[in-house]
Amino acid sequence: MNEPFRRRRVRIGALTIVLAALFALIALRLAALVVFDGPRLTALARMEHTGEVALAAPRGPLSDRNGEPLALSAETRSVYARPPQLLAASTPQERAPLAAALGITPSALEAKLHRRAPFVWLRRHLPPARAQAAEALGLDGVGALNEYKRFYPEGTLAAPVVGLAGMDGQGLSGLELQYDRLIRGEPVVLRFYHDALGHPIFDSPLALKTPEAGARVVLTLDARIQALAENDLAAEVRKSGARRGAAVVLDPFSGQVLALANIAADGASIGERLHDTAVQDAFEPGSTMKGLLASIALQDGAITPPQRIYCEDGAYTVGRRVIHDDSPHGWLDLGGIIEVSSNIGASKIALKLGAKRFYDGLRAFGLGARTGIDLPGEARGILRKPSAWREIDLANHGFGQGVAVTPIQLAAAYAAIANGGYLVRPYVVKAAYDAAGRPLLTHTPEVLHRVIAPGIAHTMNRLLQGVVNGPDGTGRLARVSDFVVAGKTGTAQMVNPTTGAYYQSRLVASFIGFLPAGDPRLVILVVLYDVAHGHFGGLTAAPVFSDIASGALSDLNVASTAPHYDAASLLPTAGAARDDSAEELADQLAPAVLSGDDTTAAALTGGDGVPDFSGLSLRRAFALARRRHFDLEVEGDGYVVAQRPAPGAVPGAGPVTLRLAPAVAEAEKAGALKTASMHGILAAPANRIARARHQARRRSRR
Repeated sequence: MNEPFRRRRVRIGALTIVLAALFALIALRLAALVVFDGPRLTALARMEHTGEVALAAPRGPLSDRNGEPLALSAETRSVYARPPQLLAASTPQERAPLAAALGITPSALEAKLHRRAPFVWLRRHLPPARAQAAEALGLDGVGALNEYKRFYPEGTLAAPVVGLAGMDGQGLSGLELQYDRLIRGEPVVLRFYHDALGHPIFDSPLALKTPEAGARVVLTLDARIQALAENDLAAEVRKSGARRGAAVVLDPFSGQVLALANIAADGASIGERLHDTAVQDAFEPGSTMKGLLASIALQDGAITPPQRIYCEDGAYTVGRRVIHDDSPHGWLDLGGIIEVSSNIGASKIALKLGAKRFYDGLRAFGLGARTGIDLPGEARGILRKPSAWREIDLANHGFGQGVAVTPIQLAAAYAAIANGGYLVRPYVVKAAYDAAGRPLLTHTPEVLHRVIAPGIAHTMNRLLQGVVNGPDGTGRLARVSDFVVAGKTGTAQMVNPTTGAYYQSRLVASFIGFLPAGDPRLVILVVLYDVAHGHFGGLTAAPVFSDIASGALSDLNVASTAPHYDAASLLPTAGAARDDSAEELADQLAPAVLSGDDTTAAALTGGDGVPDFSGLSLRRAFALARRRHFDLEVEGDGYVVAQRPAPGAVPGAGPVTLRLAPAVAEAEKAGALKTASMHGILAAPANRIARARHQARRRSRR
């Protein structure tokens, strides 16, 4: 083979190999484009000549527990334009009537049309008449589509709870945001072709996706109770000069929220629909903390109800700080400390309990953690670790300073006292249903854990009744006709965010309680923010509690179990209601009233005549009268020195009147004080609250 021929063959072979390699690379690249990049490139190609506009589906309705609608969707018309087409087919003068029909200025219309966009909304969610006027002009490049607009038939009722939906049907706050995926449904998508220059071709076939309406959501709220709470709260906000207020109405056994009111001094606004004070804001609870402190101390065994604490006559020094009471007090038992709301008594209980045990108890009640309520943006409150507490911090925490809670937290904590000791998760949505009525979501009561024993809860129930019914109770304005109320007032100084010190004349006033005390149906909290000095919880928040409670019980058809005062006896007869507060209180606080050494009482428990009450303490007289089914009227304090009718007389229709003298009682008190000086905290006679019950009823009869 000659050399030229060999060289040609080599060149041809090399070229063949190169070409084959190139074809192989091209084939691999083509395979990669088809297999790996095909879907992406197809989508890009489609986007080059198609466009789409998403139209919101009708959001599902929200209704209260009785079916009253709180949020609905209505069909509206939205006017759009194809700017290139409209600008080419009309002059600014010809477009001026379009601006007038839409309710905008000609300059605003021109600004929309010169955005170089193939599609623009001119006005959305217009009333049908206005949209028809725009369409009737017959301008080329102008059209209209059906959309759905959210509206709230009850106006601002429960606005922060229900929340707000945006222009495109998206949830922005409240339940509209929390349950947006259920409520918003499946949006409608309008697809259209456009040419190489981006001009829409609306004569091409349109692809409309069938809309699917959102879920129907049923709330635990009662619209009537919600309206009542908002109206009463708003009236007190105006009257007291508060900056804002919040109220919570809660079922203590199920955790269902019946009302969640938020009122601003300047009235409802878009901001109020976006912000829920009752869930998202924390405040220092003040003396409402004392109910939780007492529960924790009783559960821990740090104190018993009849034990007495010396309240230092109104001033108590802890470290370099002085803790004050509103009025001086000497020796008080636990019920007395709660009734008169002694800061000093609460501080001493907290110091006796200790930081670690107090902190653990507060955490058990849910403080310092979210309740888990199904609303967005819930705050945790403020509860620092006990390692950071100084002695004065522990003392202050005992009466609710230095700790912050949300209204829903505090309501859930007191619900645990009302329901027998269980912390229950609060919730505002009962269920959600699809368009066919099938349940998509159902909420049932959820018990988180036990906080206190049933006996402790029962004891606290009775002690908290003294706050409302006792002669020195700070919550007397919270009384509700024909119902027994248990509750606690609270007044706390506000913190200056700039200096970190407390304002001297800016307060948070509150009252929390539950009723009927013998069988609690409602826990109600009222909080008034930023009121002036002197507007204490018992004077401002307690009356609002009373008004809300009266209306809510009527709305729920809760029958009274308490006898009317005009026919009531202090002590129940055989046919009286089983949960009469005076009888249960006497049973609890004086279980050994008729002891073995009380020979007089023991000898006179039989027979049909009027028993001899001579020499008995008021507590023992109560017990004897209860056994014999006699009504009592009492004059004075101490021990019985006279009675009418006389012992052995035939009982009449009226009550037995007892006159008491203090001499023996004062001697007993002196002996108790002498012993107390050695031991610090000692047992005391437990007739104070029972006597308060009697005096309250006696005043009511008058």
